[in-house]
Amino acid sequence: MKKKLNYLYIGVLSLFFSSCAKDLDVAPQNIIQDETVFSNQSAVTAYFAALYSDLPIEDFNYIVGGGFNNGNNAPGTSNITDESLACVNSDGLGIGGGTSLGWWGYPSVRNVNQFIANITKANFPAAQINEWLGEAKFIRAYYYFGMAKRYGGVPLVTNVQDFTGSNLDQLKVPRNTEKEIYDFIAAELDSAALLLSETNDAGRANKYAAYALKSRVMIYAAAEAQYGSVQLNGLVGIPSSNATAYWQAAYDAASQIINSGKYSLYNSNPDKAANYTNVFLDVSSPENILVKQFSYPDKAHSWDLWVLPHNGVGPSIGYGSRINPSLELCESYEYTDGSDGKLKFTDGSNNPISYSNPSDIFLNKDPRLSGTFLLPFSLWKSYTMDVRAGIIDNGQTITSGDYNTLYNGLHIIGLNGIGGGGEVSQTGFYVRKYLQPAYDNTKVVNKSSFQQFIDLRYGEILLNYAEAAVELGKSDDAMTAINLVRSRAGIAALTLAQVTRDRVRHERQIELALEPHRYWDIRRWHIADQLLNNTKLTAILPYLVLPGNAYIYKTQQVGYPKTFTPNMYYERIDPGEISKNSNLIQNPGY
Repeated sequence: MKKKLNYLYIGVLSLFFSSCAKDLDVAPQNIIQDETVFSNQSAVTAYFAALYSDLPIEDFNYIVGGGFNNGNNAPGTSNITDESLACVNSDGLGIGGGTSLGWWGYPSVRNVNQFIANITKANFPAAQINEWLGEAKFIRAYYYFGMAKRYGGVPLVTNVQDFTGSNLDQLKVPRNTEKEIYDFIAAELDSAALLLSETNDAGRANKYAAYALKSRVMIYAAAEAQYGSVQLNGLVGIPSSNATAYWQAAYDAASQIINSGKYSLYNSNPDKAANYTNVFLDVSSPENILVKQFSYPDKAHSWDLWVLPHNGVGPSIGYGSRINPSLELCESYEYTDGSDGKLKFTDGSNNPISYSNPSDIFLNKDPRLSGTFLLPFSLWKSYTMDVRAGIIDNGQTITSGDYNTLYNGLHIIGLNGIGGGGEVSQTGFYVRKYLQPAYDNTKVVNKSSFQQFIDLRYGEILLNYAEAAVELGKSDDAMTAINLVRSRAGIAALTLAQVTRDRVRHERQIELALEPHRYWDIRRWHIADQLLNNTKLTAILPYLVLPGNAYIYKTQQVGYPKTFTPNMYYERIDPGEISKNSNLIQNPGY
């Protein structure tokens, strides 16, 4: 019988090989033989490392403009939503026309199919095999979700496809409908939840990770059914008659986690801003359901290099300041009493308000704002963020494109902007979320950071539950969940009358800001083409007023306009994949 080989690159598994090398007889050096993998527990661990590494998690190493790790200077989804823009903003770093976020994960699907097909025949205890099967099903569901949220319906392949020399046509699997893919994912996660234990090693799925992912997946399917439209005979879109069932499935999956009592919102610091900051840094947080672990130097990332302000506190080698949150996002944060979050630039007579302490413009804002943003004149460790757009002297406005330009001995613009080119914020704001203050800024270089990335956390589950509940007319349940999130944040609770679909969506935007949710949320709600229609974002401009030492604030639109066209609700399938599989049908508009 022809020996099957599973091609797993040793580089992906290097984290595990130092402990597993004596157990593996790897020949040649770029493959692992199946009979070795499925008879050796260390090798199974290494195999899982590769499967988990392939999960399409949009973590610190996810870069827009060409999919994963394409090398552009805009990490995360910094340039494709109404949340932020990149300091190197250009028309070349736009949303990408539906061709830049692709993930066609069939090599990964093949690997997990291979595992599922072989592990049941391996000589391990049944309980261990079932646990691994649960993990594999979770991973396979995640792979298909990564494709479904991009393309809609994709070919559903659950067996190991082997080319025999004469079966090429049989390997050209056509696309399933989008509904069929979401139903498959739901069934896989249900099966995974039954097989998995309640606990697992950090970075690996347990029973509640399966429920958590299902709650996320089902609100995607439900929103698509409720707000989208069916095209190509269901290859994209889900019939609206299915919306309620999917909302209920999301509600039920989230309920499994909530009712278990196994997870809770992080609440270790009475300082609400510091507490929210530590949600993303405390590895022992009771909120974490599934994290992606990093380590230095084997498996590190560059989040601090990319987002720390380059000047003053950031890396000396450049590359900093890349993600610049917008004024629109800043003002989306309410005040702690629940009132509208618009900043107070002018008084009742429309005269600029003068702030002797320039940070006072942000007083009484939702504490999550300072846990997410580095605000103008706020502290990063002991450094005050030097963000100034210019000087106003006796009514005359002086600006400059160069920090070194002086006016009466004063720097006209701040070391951290705003103004001038290069690596300073173009909006006046920087990112605080996930930055690790324990790191020595002078030693922040490429691949030097190793804080974990939280993929599934309890805060999101409460918001998934709230969204499903409000769509199902269960406003009491939605209010309970959303007010848990707001209470942890330190802002006023909502009344039942205030719990609307839009308020739930707004809370999601704030709690999950600058995490990889906003782009997909506005897509699944089918509002992206309304929000991003030749849309420019806004900067905050602090001016030092002379004589004296007070500041006033102005605003201006910055960067290139962003436009999301209706075809972009689904990504283009790579024409190269269509050329290999004549049964694939391209998505509309491409």
